[in-house]
Amino acid sequence: MVADVVHIDRAAGPTGRDVHGALQLDGISLRVLTPNAEVLQAVVGMLVPACSVAEPTAAVQWTLRVEEHHTRAGAGAGGDLFQGRLFLELPYGGRRLAVVGMDDGVMRLVAAYRRGALPVVMEVDARQQVTRLLVTPGDAVGLRWADYLARVFFASRLLGSGWRMLHASAVAVDGSALVMLAGRHGGKSTLAHRAVRDLGAQFLADDLVLIGPGGTVVGWPTRVAVPAQLAGDCDGRRERRVVAGVVRERVLFTPAQHRATLGVEYSPPVPLGAVVIVEGSGAAEAGVRAEAADAQTLDRAVAGAADVPQQLLYVSDPLGLMGGPRLADQAAGTAPPVGLLAGVPATVLRVAVEQLPQASVWQALEGVVSGLGRRR
Repeated sequence: MVADVVHIDRAAGPTGRDVHGALQLDGISLRVLTPNAEVLQAVVGMLVPACSVAEPTAAVQWTLRVEEHHTRAGAGAGGDLFQGRLFLELPYGGRRLAVVGMDDGVMRLVAAYRRGALPVVMEVDARQQVTRLLVTPGDAVGLRWADYLARVFFASRLLGSGWRMLHASAVAVDGSALVMLAGRHGGKSTLAHRAVRDLGAQFLADDLVLIGPGGTVVGWPTRVAVPAQLAGDCDGRRERRVVAGVVRERVLFTPAQHRATLGVEYSPPVPLGAVVIVEGSGAAEAGVRAEAADAQTLDRAVAGAADVPQQLLYVSDPLGLMGGPRLADQAAGTAPPVGLLAGVPATVLRVAVEQLPQASVWQALEGVVSGLGRRR
C-alpha cells in the first residue's frame, strides 16, 4: 500500500467557519458540517423531505463533514487509480472505493463516483464518529458521494431495526401513502407520475421505498425516471430502451432536478394507506379493470418487490464508512417479508403497460384513492 497515495491541501475555507444542518429520520440524527453554505444546501437537499431538517431532538449519532479541497491521487500502473489495489465496486455505474491507509485510527479511502470522474477522499474517524468527504471545488459529480454516505447512514440503521426496502413506487394522497407494486418495467413509475399530475398527489418515490414496522412509508429515490409522455419538453437526460418489443423513453432527473424542473411537491414520511398491484400481462384487449387482491396475491407481490439484493448494497455499510450496523445485524431487513403489508387494503389493477400513460386508471381506482384520507 502506498503511504502517500492521496495528498490533501488543508487550506482553510473562505470564511474560516462552518455552517451546519441536522438531518433526522425516525429518531436517527446526522449532522452535516461544511465551510460552504451552497455545499450544505446541496447535500441537505438530497434527502429532504424524506428526512427533516432541524436541530436534532435525539442525540447526533454521526457527523458528515464535507469540504472542498484540491486533491491529487497517485495512480497505479497505467494511470488507473485502483489498479493493483483491493477495492469495492458497486453495480450500476461502476462506483469504486479503496482503503488506502489507516493513521491513528482514521481510515482513509479514495473513491470515484463513475469511470473517468475526479477522485474524492474520505476519512473515517470511528472514535470521533466523523466522516470527512473531500471533493475538488466545483466537482458536482464528486459531491454526490455525500448523498451516498447519508443514505448509508440512515438506511443501514433502519434496516437493522426491522425496516424493509421495496422495489415500488409511492405517492401521498390526503396524508396517506398509496404504494404501487409491479414487476420490472411493469408501470409503477408511470402510475406514480400520473398520480402527481392527475390527482395532485405528493411524490414519494418511483423506484424504491422504505417501510417501517409500524407502517410508515419513506420515499427513497436516488434518481427519478419520468415517462417521456408525462415529462413533455423539459430538459433532462433522456433514456430510450425497447422492453418486450415496446419502445420506452424516459427522462432522468436527480430528486433536486425533479423538484426544480417539474415543480413536483415531495412528501415527508406518511402512514401506509393502500396498495395497488399493477398486472399488465394479458390485459391489452381487456381495457382497465380493478379487483380486490387476496392475501396470497399481496404476499407474492411484496416478496417480488423485496427482492432487491443489488439495491441493498447501496444502503449497507460493509466498510464502516458511517458507523452503520454490521451486515449480520441487518438481517431484520432481509428476512422473508410475509405479512409485511397485511391488513392494508390492496387492489389488483389490470392494464397493459403501454396503455398506462392514457388509460382511465383513476376511474377504476376511484374507491381506493378516495378512501385514503379516511383511513388515517
